[in-house]
Amino acid sequence: MAFQVDRRLVPEALRLMESVYGPLQADTFPRPMPAGEAGACANGQRRYLWTDAFGVINLVSLAAASESEQEAQGFMAAALKLVTTVHQSLGRPSSPTHPMKPLSRPPSDPNSLEFVGLRIGKVHTRTPTDYGMNYDGMYWHYIDKWLLALVRVGEPFLAAEVAQDVFPHFFDETHKGMRWKLSVDGTPAKGLSSTSPSDDNLTALITFSLIAFACHKKSPTCPPVLTPELAALRASLSAYRPRVTDDPLGWGLEALFDQWLAGRPRQRQLAALAPCALNPAHFSLPFRLYGALIGARISPDLADPSLTDRLVAKALNHQRVQDAHEFEEHSAINRVMLASALLAPGALGRLPDEPELAL
Repeated sequence: MAFQVDRRLVPEALRLMESVYGPLQADTFPRPMPAGEAGACANGQRRYLWTDAFGVINLVSLAAASESEQEAQGFMAAALKLVTTVHQSLGRPSSPTHPMKPLSRPPSDPNSLEFVGLRIGKVHTRTPTDYGMNYDGMYWHYIDKWLLALVRVGEPFLAAEVAQDVFPHFFDETHKGMRWKLSVDGTPAKGLSSTSPSDDNLTALITFSLIAFACHKKSPTCPPVLTPELAALRASLSAYRPRVTDDPLGWGLEALFDQWLAGRPRQRQLAALAPCALNPAHFSLPFRLYGALIGARISPDLADPSLTDRLVAKALNHQRVQDAHEFEEHSAINRVMLASALLAPGALGRLPDEPELAL
């Protein structure tokens, strides 16, 4: 795939990835995340869906930047191994006391899930989950990134299975919105059962469209996938207008998904908010700023490129300082997101033949 990667930044991105996952060719790959950053899984792993979604995409980007076919195959093998590990970890209950909803259909692939959806990977769990961010469950805004990762690693039919399984649980048939969080068993928490259309509907439409496109491209004779789900999402967005935020992570993700919207309807507003999103004050939570850097590197017309370059350099210096500390808060997500920013657009970028959706 013709992904654009600045090869000058590849060595630093690879160093960051291996500092989180360990050597990519080692039998111990992927190394479990720190105990304070991901909950224990039944198989002994500690995985976190958001971080690993970007991790898979980073490995695909590294494959695209490889100078030899052998090296590229090594990165893709690591990406697929990470997919398998995540499905064996977050695709299964963390313990018998917090069951997930089993699937009745037989698996079609070795990586097919046995239960509905993928857990967040939080340290603490309860059922039902909370309205906020303290307890494990399933986040739509994590699953949509995982679906994109599956498409990029060449598993669109697996992505279609996951999407089809989770959609009836996240989509509110009455009010036509996507629930942002579910309990691990697929049920909504108190206060989250009713929801109106939001940007979560929009990211669902985009990711499901990419899955359908990739499935057709991989196997043109297969029947279309996700047809009723796409119809429901399009209908839910008939009067919706995309929103814009100056939160750095939200801003970056809006720039990311705007690639697949015809005419890039948020471009002018995103450009106006770029100085707020790309502000060094956000180093207080580095991964959120790195989200903004991802957006700025995917869409360089949104911000002054010199500002983006200065922030990338400052981010690398900031991480080197953190490397010297015995403890680094949010170490895995910070490092993987910084690697994503260095490799962007990479596998986060829109391919020329991919659809542009009209709203």
